[in-house]
Amino acid sequence: MTTTPTRTSGPAALLLGALLLAFAAGAALLPAAPAAGQSTFAVPDRDPNVNLRWDRYYSYDDVTEALEVLVAEYPEFLTKESIGQSWEGRDIWLVTINNPATGDHSEKAAFYSDANIHGNEIQGTEVTLYMIWFLMENYEHLDKVRELVDTRAFYLIPTMNPDAREVFFEQGGPTRSGTRPFDSDGDGRASEDPPQDLTGNKEILQMRKYTPGEGTHMVSPVDDRLMVVAPPGERGDYTLLGSEGTDLDGDGRRNEDGIGGYDMNRNFPGDWQPMHIQGGAHWYPFSHPETRAVGEALMSRPNIAALQSWHNAGGMILRGPGSQYYRGTGNYTQRDNRTYDYLGERGELMLPYYRYWTVWADLYTVYGGTLDWAHDALGVMGFTNELWSQAQLYQGHWDSNGPIPNEMQQLFFSDRLGLGAWFYDWEEFDHPDLGTVEIGGWSKWWGRTTVSFMIQEMLHRNAMFALFHADEMPLLEFDDTRVEQISGNTWRVTARIENRRAIPTRIEAAEINRVGDPDYFSISGNGLTVQAGGFTSGQLDDEINLVDGDPARIMVERGVLGHSDVTVTWIVSGNGTANLEYRSMKGGVHRTTVDLR
Repeated sequence: MTTTPTRTSGPAALLLGALLLAFAAGAALLPAAPAAGQSTFAVPDRDPNVNLRWDRYYSYDDVTEALEVLVAEYPEFLTKESIGQSWEGRDIWLVTINNPATGDHSEKAAFYSDANIHGNEIQGTEVTLYMIWFLMENYEHLDKVRELVDTRAFYLIPTMNPDAREVFFEQGGPTRSGTRPFDSDGDGRASEDPPQDLTGNKEILQMRKYTPGEGTHMVSPVDDRLMVVAPPGERGDYTLLGSEGTDLDGDGRRNEDGIGGYDMNRNFPGDWQPMHIQGGAHWYPFSHPETRAVGEALMSRPNIAALQSWHNAGGMILRGPGSQYYRGTGNYTQRDNRTYDYLGERGELMLPYYRYWTVWADLYTVYGGTLDWAHDALGVMGFTNELWSQAQLYQGHWDSNGPIPNEMQQLFFSDRLGLGAWFYDWEEFDHPDLGTVEIGGWSKWWGRTTVSFMIQEMLHRNAMFALFHADEMPLLEFDDTRVEQISGNTWRVTARIENRRAIPTRIEAAEINRVGDPDYFSISGNGLTVQAGGFTSGQLDDEINLVDGDPARIMVERGVLGHSDVTVTWIVSGNGTANLEYRSMKGGVHRTTVDLR
């Protein structure tokens, strides 16, 4: 795996150089390869088996290479497959984590995550890599990791928008969209006037022009790198010109028809609305190859019981619904909300500076988003984490009345904790349309992206929230099975299945919307005749609420609620072994046997 940073020019190169010198000086202090029984997390003074760096970001090619290394190191647990190609033909990778020794992945409750649906929201890719790496590196050392890998399946997509990720790494800029050409300005031409990296430093910075006495802005009296709006009635000496770029289409404007111009997180079927209502929705649900590939992957894996979509930024744990008009209430059912609250409120404790919010009520309206489609059409409880909050920069210690002016809050951090790594000083540039301008401002590695030395904590905390979410998927066990002889070869068989976790095997939305198959309790055996069957009732569990239809297969429409159980009783005739099975789309398949004797 290459460790060459994707950005080695500009002010960040100084910080990088210092880090590399420090690394070289301390190389002799690195420990030898780990011996059996050692773990980089449980025993942090040892190297991991796969030594990925967690103070950097990974390009698409680096992500692909990292996945190949992990799969080669842990082939018994990991598989990598392409679920489709992006607009430009890059593979969209999906990694399955499963222990086949404990069952097929399709018969276990599964956790799903995707990342980087918006091209400039990159950190989720690293969270996904970190989660894969953490589970594998610590399988032998942490009981909880072993339980998760043995009892659950994971379907993880590191990046679902690899084209725009590549644009971000190669030039930066507003690459929220994919790269499919789109006519954003209605001139009959598609994506013909995007921002440009004029200085060749793999950044899209800002432009300003010195216009003495005629400008809209002036240099801040606090620091000459900062620009402030001229006071009312006054003119400044500078005019801000927006992002780097030229007038490529000759219409007198710059950057008005950039790369893409749509929003793939408005392209899912859940409450989808056309573009005149929901900007970025595109022509119809799943109209992009990336969203279609992800949609097909989700629909072909009905055992997915929990979903996480990684975005940035702002420090949020978001749940649906996306619209105040959702089902006339703007909210999910009380039963489902209790489970969301259980997870989200604990997530706030795990993720300082993150807020547990409802999308439309606390942020903005989203039609056609991932969360509502997953909830309503797939019966899956999902969250969107907006990774990274700049409130974390000073860990709550910035004092508005302190020694540093408020205007310097971000520059002081860059100057003192990055030695200037994240701000480009203004430098003159001979612009083909505008003459002499100045180009500078904040790097793409600032603002929405976590600063390098704080990346690993962000990865770990969010990955642990995801694993907490995964751990709270239905975990079913046969709690009690009893056989009582009625007479001769006629028996009363009672079985209880218990859900030891918070998420039900069937959320209420799935029950209301008739999503997927309900749960089923069944009994079978050679020569076995099922006379009657139903749900166990009565204070002494000695009564049966008989079901209609085939008594050998009892439908559990509601599923097993969180931290709850379901008990059934059959009256059967026969001898030998009876096979009991509880089958749940979201809770997995569970089997046991009883002897009729």
